[in-house]
Amino acid sequence: MPPKTERFEMRLDPTLMSRLDQWSAENGGVSRAEAARELILHGLDRTNRHGVHFSDGEKLIIAMLADLHKEERRREIDTSKVMEAIYGGHLWALKWEMQGLFHNHVDSPGVVSLVVDVLDMWNFIEEAVEKFSSTERKKLVDELGAIGETPKFHGFDGNYESDYVGVADHLINRMKRFQRFKGRELNSHRPVVTRYAQMAQKFEPIRANLGMRQTIRLSLSEVTALLKLDT
Repeated sequence: MPPKTERFEMRLDPTLMSRLDQWSAENGGVSRAEAARELILHGLDRTNRHGVHFSDGEKLIIAMLADLHKEERRREIDTSKVMEAIYGGHLWALKWEMQGLFHNHVDSPGVVSLVVDVLDMWNFIEEAVEKFSSTERKKLVDELGAIGETPKFHGFDGNYESDYVGVADHLINRMKRFQRFKGRELNSHRPVVTRYAQMAQKFEPIRANLGMRQTIRLSLSEVTALLKLDT
């Protein structure tokens, strides 16, 4: 079910309306309503003190500084083209030429949080199953069927959950976190976010008390209860 939206009235003076129209024209000619929505989101993101935000200019500075640390033959930024675009007022050309740098995509904090929770949860699930006795493994299979044989984290759907795949890949393969999953295919080829979110919610109170146990490991009943949600 799509989230509910709310309509409200906003009154703008002629000067502000003109600026809104100018912004709209410079950003694909979107409607005034869409322009206002985008600017509100941008403003809210910029005031989030817990996030990291870079302007286009800051991105370019960081990229050029990083480029200087590469061997000359491996540098990617043509500084003469950058300066020609700036001198001539052709800033749009920078976006055309450097689309990998100038884009509006930023990972949602909610997506990052869920991916971290899911990876953490699956780390404990897999570790617990590996240490189960043969009797416990048989009980798991008897209770869950095929899914209980070798429970594994298989990533997120590459088509409909690509943001989640991207965050997981960055955490595992770039930041070297959750190394249990290193080298795995992270495309599940089926939507899993809803199920994983339910599992993570059920795992949260269990996770909070794991540190108080003599053996920091999930029990058979806990693993069974979690995996029942992954069906």
